[in-house]
Amino acid sequence: MTYEDFIEGIKPVIEENEDGAKSVVYEVKNGIFKEICKNAEKPPFEKLEVKKNYSFDDAFNDLVLEANEKLENNEQLFLPILTENLGLKIVGISDRGNLILKPIYSDDAKEYIVSYSRAEKLQQVFPDLSVIKNIDKEFRAVIGGSNSTAYWSVLNYINNKINSEKKSTSQNIALPPKPFVLIIDEINRGNVSQIFGELITLIEEDKRLGNNEELEVTLPYSKEKFGVPSNLHIIGTMNTADRSVEALDTALRRRFVFEEMLPKYELEELQQNLYGFSASDILKTINLRIEKLLDRDHQIGHAYFIHKNEITIIDSFYKNIIPLLQEYFFGDYGKIGLVLGKGFIQEDSDFKDNKIETSFFASFNYDNAEDFENRISYRVLGLNDKDFDFENAIKLLMNKK
Repeated sequence: MTYEDFIEGIKPVIEENEDGAKSVVYEVKNGIFKEICKNAEKPPFEKLEVKKNYSFDDAFNDLVLEANEKLENNEQLFLPILTENLGLKIVGISDRGNLILKPIYSDDAKEYIVSYSRAEKLQQVFPDLSVIKNIDKEFRAVIGGSNSTAYWSVLNYINNKINSEKKSTSQNIALPPKPFVLIIDEINRGNVSQIFGELITLIEEDKRLGNNEELEVTLPYSKEKFGVPSNLHIIGTMNTADRSVEALDTALRRRFVFEEMLPKYELEELQQNLYGFSASDILKTINLRIEKLLDRDHQIGHAYFIHKNEITIIDSFYKNIIPLLQEYFFGDYGKIGLVLGKGFIQEDSDFKDNKIETSFFASFNYDNAEDFENRISYRVLGLNDKDFDFENAIKLLMNKK
């Protein structure tokens, strides 16, 4: 990656007009690191639904208050009924808090009393008046004989009031910042100080946003102010067999905590039996020998042995482990033999049995050429070799005949 891929850079974008003609324009695009920093900076919220509690009592009290206000101004509150253009008006409130209603068409008309207790019973049964088919019959079944039209008009007001007031409101509640994680695989394969650029300083703990010594820089392309939030965690993975920690850029080493991840011999997936030995013991034996001959950074991982049986382990040896050892020891089969044993590595019979009487090498003046003639050559025994026994090779590797 480059700084332009990781932080931000000018990238070409192909645009097409209505005639189909294409042109290239250049835009500033955010890279992976800048994008995750922006996401980590956004404060998380939780949407909380708050329901307003508005009951029959509240609606009836509001109806009484509104009626009283009208009466004080020599006006009367109008309540519609099912018959169009007709209705009832509240002409007074009794000492017990009951409503006194009259038809709107005449001041001499009969008064109707609507009591609080009866209206409450009706509202509990009929929170929705649209389901009523016969008002007189259904109301009487609840409260007995009464003026159903007057109660319907009051109940209609109360139900509408409850429905309009009983609303749920949403409220955003700020939550603690969530952790964001950026995992950079094989971090040692890139020029980290160049990829991070000036932001290499901003990833330090005390330079993060919100800390005492927080820092922001102006990015070169977008000219935006930019800082690294404290809730962003950067994890880099690396294989020390490819490149040691000491070879890393000093600026990178002092900004990261290094945690060694050794093979885990205790894994349950490594406890299976392979030719009389646990996979864990075979792996541990190989790694102890590698550590003696090279160093602990070149130990092989447990992945080559996980869930392997006596058949699939053969492929692991010949396609993974032996080629890896050949690379580690630069073709020094003597050292590979010290790791794997003579069940896998033997003297090459082509050189051992086919001695030439005069000289092995071509005629050429070279000091100490005879020393090379006596050098032992080795080879890896293959599955197709005569008398090769993989089980016996494992036993020899574990120093068991």
